[in-house]
Amino acid sequence: MSLPAVAAGSLVLMDAPPAQTSWSGGVSTRSWPSAPGSRARSNDLLPAVEVLTPEGGFVSTDLGIGWNLVPLLADADTARTWQAGARLWPQFGRPSRVTPKGIDRLGSRVTTEAFANVQAASWLMLQSGFSWGSGRRHDGQVLELGLTSGIPIGDDLIAVTLGATAANGAHLRSSYGIGPGESRASGLPAWRPRAGMMDWSIALSGEHKFSEHCSVSGQWLDARLVGEASRSPLTTSRTQQTFSASLWYRF
Repeated sequence: MSLPAVAAGSLVLMDAPPAQTSWSGGVSTRSWPSAPGSRARSNDLLPAVEVLTPEGGFVSTDLGIGWNLVPLLADADTARTWQAGARLWPQFGRPSRVTPKGIDRLGSRVTTEAFANVQAASWLMLQSGFSWGSGRRHDGQVLELGLTSGIPIGDDLIAVTLGATAANGAHLRSSYGIGPGESRASGLPAWRPRAGMMDWSIALSGEHKFSEHCSVSGQWLDARLVGEASRSPLTTSRTQQTFSASLWYRF
């Protein structure tokens, strides 16, 4: 029994590469904070797509677009223990509808992430991800560390992920900062966060297979903003929750 593929925050966890290319499609419902630190929420019903190759390539609405390089560089046993590579992953900004008057809008970005995971024990996966390209000037950087274990539920497994996220000043200023000009225009106090911890999180992920071809997967993530991100005048909720549920058909 293996842990279900998950993407907790920006952490990525995949199944071992398939013996042959697999194609899956379906529908996914998602709910997430409308902006960093926002109490408002965005909800969507979207198509779900996933393509996995034996060489480690993947295109997935859950995992992004990228390549796990281990199958190309090592044997099959190593590929079941290690995951390392890079991917493209979206990072949502602050749309106009939830941006206070006088504060600059923050557009969504596609960031690049390098990831490395290791199955440290039969019950424990250690994860890491370092991304760059976020922020208004694409100079934001984010580091996320986590560990994932599994709880058996009948024939299925619920993955429990504990994570911590740190970011550089450029990322935090774009997401939570208020410059002098914005302060004068909005009436909010200026806020210039420095690099440091951004949040702690816990995530639950699971998958249930109805048959060889049909399955359902889901994830709930609860992140708690800390440090200067939590104290920003733009932050209306320190608790940031995301949820997704997908119905899949494997062709």
